Amino acid sequence: MKSLDWGQSPVDVKGNTPLFVDLLEVSEANAAAYQAGNWIAAVDAWDYCDGTLLEEMLRRHPIPFELQPVIANIVSGKRTQKRKAAARLKVPAAHRMYFAAWYAHYKRNTIDAGLMRRLIPDYHEIADRDGKEVAEMREELLQAAREFKSEIADHAQISVETLENLYETLMKKIKNYPEI
Repeated sequence: MKSLDWGQSPVDVKGNTPLFVDLLEVSEANAAAYQAGNWIAAVDAWDYCDGTLLEEMLRRHPIPFELQPVIANIVSGKRTQKRKAAARLKVPAAHRMYFAAWYAHYKRNTIDAGLMRRLIPDYHEIADRDGKEVAEMREELLQAAREFKSEIADHAQISVETLENLYETLMKKIKNYPEI
């Protein structure tokens, strides 16, 4: 399989459009994390030895008040980069949180929505129409979700486990904001 060209970071440094636009529902409890999505991505990229995104954010935008201690720790040297982990990255550092946000969007709005009956209001009606048991239909949805996750991981040339780890990292950063 040929190497994937990730290109430039997709984070909107100029306009500072929040990275987690599609995750607004997730971050409503923490609106500050939503607004600081690009900063979260920039600090994460710095943690994995790519300071270009953080440098651009610092040049163009004021540091959110709640992230000033994090940036101060970077400047003072108290926060160190994860060099060993950076050497093993499958997704470029500047793309990690963006890719995780993209996957989270599709996971929430397609997979989870289907399984939680936001897209399919009545499994029983559809199962009856198709001549299936409700449990059989739910298992088909779960299988489609696994295939979808596998296709996304294959497209990015990463493992499903790496994809899940990126997603979990993003959700943890949103939940624990501003402790990123």
